[in-house]
Formats: sequence, structure tokens, C-alpha cells
Amino acid sequence: MITGFIWRAKMKKTWERIVHISKAGHSFDIGFWQAQSPDLRFAATWAMLRDFYRIRKRKINAHTFRLQRSVETLKQA
Repeated sequence: MITGFIWRAKMKKTWERIVHISKAGHSFDIGFWQAQSPDLRFAATWAMLRDFYRIRKRKINAHTFRLQRSVETLKQA
């Protein structure tokens, strides 16, 4: 996919780790994503959402990615 290629082209550093699956933790992933700019994180998230909907063969329209809006009232006890 062209979008994924452009996203990777903007990265200046290659991150990789090879470990046994039983020893794989989340620290590497957290470190990787925290090192990325907010714009790059948003672009990657948007690409994953788009790919998810395409793989599931769901339609993508103006309402697909809208935030859910709900209103609640909290009162002090």
C-alpha cells in the first residue's frame, strides 16, 4: 500500500527486536511509539483503521470514524 510506504519512508531510525514469543513484553512497543511524533502516530492509527475496515469489507463513509457522543451527569454524593 502506498500510504504505508510513505509512512515508513518518513522514519529515520530502524527498530527491531528478536526474542522468543514467551519473553516478548510490551516495553519495546511502548518505547517505539513514544519515540514517534504525534503526527506519525496518528497517521499509523488512521492507516490501521482504514485497513481493518477494508479487510472486513465494510463500507467507509462519513460516519464510519465519528466519535461516539454521550452525555452523563455526575453529582457529588
